[in-house]
Amino acid sequence: MQDRLRICKYRHIYKRKGSPERRTNALRGNQSGEIPSTSDRIMSNELQKAHGKYVFRCGRLIGIISRNLSSAEISTALRPFYFSVHPDLFGKYPEQRKTNEHSLQQLSALLEAQQSNRNMTMSTLPFYLRQKDMPEGNFKLVNINLNSKNVRETVVKILNACDISTNYVDKIPRSAPKSINRDIDFTKAYKEYDTEFEKTVRMKRKVEEKKAITNIIDWISDNSLHGREKYELTSATREQVKSLINELCNIYGIKEVKYDSGWNISHIRGALQSLVSMASQHSKHMKNLKGRTIALGQFTGVSLDGDVFLNIIDVRNEWLSLIKKVSQEDGALTEIPNYEKALSSILRDIHICRRKFMPKVSAAQYCSHLRQLITSIGDFYGSGKKFPESVPESLSKYEIVVEPEAGPLMVSPTGQFITPSSCPADELITFITHHLDEATLLLTEYSINKHVEKKLCKEVKERFGLIDLNKDDSITPGLMIMCCQRLLTRIDKLDTKLKGNILYVTHYYSVLSEGVLCIPWNFK
Repeated sequence: MQDRLRICKYRHIYKRKGSPERRTNALRGNQSGEIPSTSDRIMSNELQKAHGKYVFRCGRLIGIISRNLSSAEISTALRPFYFSVHPDLFGKYPEQRKTNEHSLQQLSALLEAQQSNRNMTMSTLPFYLRQKDMPEGNFKLVNINLNSKNVRETVVKILNACDISTNYVDKIPRSAPKSINRDIDFTKAYKEYDTEFEKTVRMKRKVEEKKAITNIIDWISDNSLHGREKYELTSATREQVKSLINELCNIYGIKEVKYDSGWNISHIRGALQSLVSMASQHSKHMKNLKGRTIALGQFTGVSLDGDVFLNIIDVRNEWLSLIKKVSQEDGALTEIPNYEKALSSILRDIHICRRKFMPKVSAAQYCSHLRQLITSIGDFYGSGKKFPESVPESLSKYEIVVEPEAGPLMVSPTGQFITPSSCPADELITFITHHLDEATLLLTEYSINKHVEKKLCKEVKERFGLIDLNKDDSITPGLMIMCCQRLLTRIDKLDTKLKGNILYVTHYYSVLSEGVLCIPWNFK
């Protein structure tokens, strides 16, 4: 009874006094003039150390609820996570970008609700992670279970799911409700909890390791039917896309409408619906596209091949602006051969070409890049410099590709010299001089491999009954040949499991939303 009265007294003091210091002084008798007993001081210290909100029922202190993580603490804890999933890192991959954008919006709403102590139900959120040790275009998909009761649990679950250290969060005072018990050893309890937590994490990792893909035969057996089902589910969307393309071609005389394979078919349908709607409203300008090829891609402009590219993520006004002045953009196309001929002549007749998968630029931008490099090499000769004597008088059997200023200086796997337009002439000519033998070897290898690759791909497609067989930009003919050969050696075990599927050779296993089966070229 005395304890209950004493707790009521403390509740009254804590409610009426101002700052924590004043409340502590009041408990010690400095404000009221009374001198508390030893047990009072113990109770006072316990309340002071809690730094939280106090929960009373019928005059009895039954527990505390400490503060939530602050916004700054949440931001700091999730910083490595944001750097792995931020949509800006997925500019070339619209499907992954859209997934991460949508999931981040939902996560933000959940964190805000939990900070405000509002109930919000959310099961799992998918995220694509971009990791430094993974090749370009290869992402890890994680589905994060977020049925958490508070902010701390949510943050910890996110970090654990992404294999990110939780050390920072662990150092922040715990916020879970705890009952006050003077006999509890909180340090010991924390260590026990921490040990159990580590055991759980290790167990989870072991389970994931056991689930890791060990061979392609098992994976295809598990996923080929799933892929065909997904493909069938998108059949209506594909038919709509064909219908929209036919409408554009028939009404406005467009030669062809194509799109990058990296876009989800539903995105393509949406873009085509927008284009059809815009065309009906501005039909007088659509005559500018008669006989032209339209390509839905990642930039808006006229490509080096004369195709009219429309960026899927651009607004319709951007498209209309290009269509109105498309004839002006064509002017740069007539200048390109002259610039390429000039560059070839000052680089000993080297062949100026373009990569199939080079960064998309408009014809006007490409002319600017060629001019920049021609000027640099002209200055090189103007200062009295020249090619080393070891370089052949003619480089006509070699190829060079000029790319945007931020591009690489390298020899491609197919033997082409790749140079950014901003590369200094001294550096470019030195690089060509030192890598002629490497380029010769790769060019010879490519000239042989491209024919072998074509035959093997045709054989794989026919033997396995595939709808289609494609590959990632980064898969060279040599790697594709190895992949096809290894697939053919497993035909007896795979049997007809791949029949009716679309196979895409890349660096990872995945089943895309359209039912495409992605496999690594170096599968086990």
